[in-house]
Amino acid sequence: MRLLKGIMVLYTLILMLSMNFSVVESSLPNGLDIIIGEDHSSPIVTMCVVVNTGATCETPETNGLAHFYEHMFFKGNTALSDQTAYNNRMRELGMIRNGTTGSEVVRYYLTVSSDLFSEGLEFMYDAITGPLFDPEEIVRERSVIMNEYERGTCNPFWNLRLMQEEVLTVEPWRSSAIGSPEVIMAADQETMLMFQEKYYTPDNSALIITGDINPETVLPAVADLFGQWEYGGRSDYFFLDLNISIEKDTILHAGGPEGMGMIRIVYVGPSMADQQNWTYAADVWGQYMGRMTGEFHNDLVANGPFLDVYASYYSQRFEPTITFAGTLDPSLVDEGLVMMREEIQDMFREGYFTSSGIETASEQLRRERLFREESSRDMATETFPFWWVEGGGLEYYNNYPDSLAAVTAGDISLYLDRWVKDRPSAVFLVTPEGEWVE
Repeated sequence: MRLLKGIMVLYTLILMLSMNFSVVESSLPNGLDIIIGEDHSSPIVTMCVVVNTGATCETPETNGLAHFYEHMFFKGNTALSDQTAYNNRMRELGMIRNGTTGSEVVRYYLTVSSDLFSEGLEFMYDAITGPLFDPEEIVRERSVIMNEYERGTCNPFWNLRLMQEEVLTVEPWRSSAIGSPEVIMAADQETMLMFQEKYYTPDNSALIITGDINPETVLPAVADLFGQWEYGGRSDYFFLDLNISIEKDTILHAGGPEGMGMIRIVYVGPSMADQQNWTYAADVWGQYMGRMTGEFHNDLVANGPFLDVYASYYSQRFEPTITFAGTLDPSLVDEGLVMMREEIQDMFREGYFTSSGIETASEQLRRERLFREESSRDMATETFPFWWVEGGGLEYYNNYPDSLAAVTAGDISLYLDRWVKDRPSAVFLVTPEGEWVE
C-alpha cells in the first residue's frame, strides 16, 4: 500500500490569467514541491523533475558528477533492473524523454499519452528515486561523456569558455557543467550514491506535471507515490556563495574562427538569490537595448563597424552577468572596443532611454511570455523548472508581468548606476590570432 494515501495535501490554486490553463502549486510533507498545469488541448501529459543542483554544487573532486548522474538516470533502476528492461518499458509507453544539466539546475522530463499517466508517473518515480548505478553501465557511460567532452574541445570558442570560467568565477569548476576528465574517469558507484544522498531528495526537488490531467485526481496519486521519497535535508544549494567576481578592469585576448572578431564586455549583475528587486529593470533594459531602431544598434551597427550587437542580463543565482557584445571584422576589434565603451558611457546621458521605449520593451517581454505559455509541455520542461530554481519558487514568475510594467526610466538609471557605472569589467577580445594573454 502506498504511503501517505490518507494524507491531505495542502495546495493553492493560482489563476494565471495570461495562460490558457490554470496552475496548482502544492507540497508534500517530505518537502517535494508539486506544480500541476491543466491543459486539455492535446491528449498528452508531461512530467518533469527539477533538482537544485548542477556544477555550482561541485568541488574540484566532484566536478562532472551532476552531469554524469543525469546520464545514469536513463539506466537501470530498482524497478527496471537493466538497460534492456528500461528501454523496453520506454517503448511500451511510447515515451519521449530527455534530461539536461546546467551550472545551476538539473531537470529530467518525459511525455506520454494522458491515458498512460499512472504508468508514466511510476516510471518517473522509479527512475528518480532508485537508480542502480551499475558499475558496468558507469564504465560504458564514461566513454559517452568523454566523447561529449572532446567534441566540446573542438568548438572554436572552447578557449573563450575556459578563459571566461577562469577570469569571471571565484571557483571555475562551479561553472563547468561538463566537468573535468579526471572526475569523469574516476566516477564510480560509491561517488554516485554520495551525490544522490546529498542532492536527490524531495526537499531539494520539484515535480512538474502539465497536460491533459485533472489536478483533483493527480494530487492524491502523486502524494501516494512520491510521498514515499525519503526527506533528506542535506543539500547545501541555498547556502552556496556567489561564484562571480570582477575586482578590476581586465582585457584578455582569445583565439577564434578565421575571419571573425568578437568583443564581450562583462560586468557582475544582480543575483536572483537575494537581489531580485534589480532584475526587473535589468530585463526591461536588455529588451530595450535589443531594439534595432535604438541608439545602441544604430550607433554601433548602422553607423559603426559591428555586424551585430547585443546587451543582456543573465538571470542566475550564483553567476549573474551583464554583457555587452558584438561581432565585427577582426581587424576592427580595437576600434570597435573604443566605440562600444563610448556607447556604454552614453547610456548615462539623460534621454538615452525614453518612457515610450521602456513601455514597448516591457510589453514585448510580456508578449514573449505569452508565446512561451502556448505550450504546456514547454512550460513543464523549460519555463517552470528554470524559474522554480532561479526564483526560489514560482512567486517571482507569477508577479513578473506586473513588476515589468512598473519599471520606469528612473529605475533603468538606478540599475545602471548600481551595476555598470564605474564598476570593473572583464573585456574579452576574440580574433583568429588571439592568444590567452592579459
